[in-house]
Amino acid sequence: MKNNKIEAIVFDLAGTLIDFGSLAPSKVLIHIFNKIGIPISRKEAIGSMGIEKRAHISQLINTKKINLQWKKKYKKKPSKNDIDKLFKLFNPELKKIIKKHSKFISGSKRTIEFIKKKKIKIATNTGYSDDILKTILPELKKQGFTPDISYSSSHTRIGRPSAEIIYKIFSELNITKGSNCIKVDDTIPGLLEGVNAGMWVVGVIFSGNEFGKTEVEFNKLSSKDKTKFRKKIKKKFEKVGAHYVIDTIKDLPKIIKIIQTRIK
Repeated sequence: MKNNKIEAIVFDLAGTLIDFGSLAPSKVLIHIFNKIGIPISRKEAIGSMGIEKRAHISQLINTKKINLQWKKKYKKKPSKNDIDKLFKLFNPELKKIIKKHSKFISGSKRTIEFIKKKKIKIATNTGYSDDILKTILPELKKQGFTPDISYSSSHTRIGRPSAEIIYKIFSELNITKGSNCIKVDDTIPGLLEGVNAGMWVVGVIFSGNEFGKTEVEFNKLSSKDKTKFRKKIKKKFEKVGAHYVIDTIKDLPKIIKIIQTRIK
């Protein structure tokens, strides 16, 4: 029997559903690099956001600027062991602040209620590890949301932008086909994950990593500045295959309605 309905929506967490600006991971990355005497900027910290965090640290440490800083300070190239040490620092520091960064972004609850009324399954996946996800999920439950299934980067061998975790989600939720599903994300690796799984892909502009500011900072922007940022980030998202872009999660219901009419 032909299925022409949206079967599931897979949400990223930080910057998409929670943590406006995806600030928690960048704060921790800046902190742990400062701790070892290698100062990094927020712009550098967010560069690879969306991928598994050890891989993120590895990419950071091997950028030209940070690599040179490392060799100047430690008189050697950074090693696999150095990456392991930094990653060992990351999760404990993130755990200290993740609860206060697990609050729903404005519009998340209403959007989830809209999806549930449509009887669409809801999954979440994240570049965070399992112990961080297990800290976030009870906070989501307190806010009235329990996803049908949730996966962290601990369950992947390859990681984003591969569709490995998406396929696990499809299997668990008995999904007919990827083209009946939507991926919502604020990072390039997360959007590519959806593209690679054959999903409809929706990029989140202002609450996410690419914009990287607080909700207060966002609300202070003039219409002209919002248009400028929107145009710039939309172009990046569409370049990697996003079908639609939204300012924040509150705008998703209208996109769901459009996608529903386009599923064949």
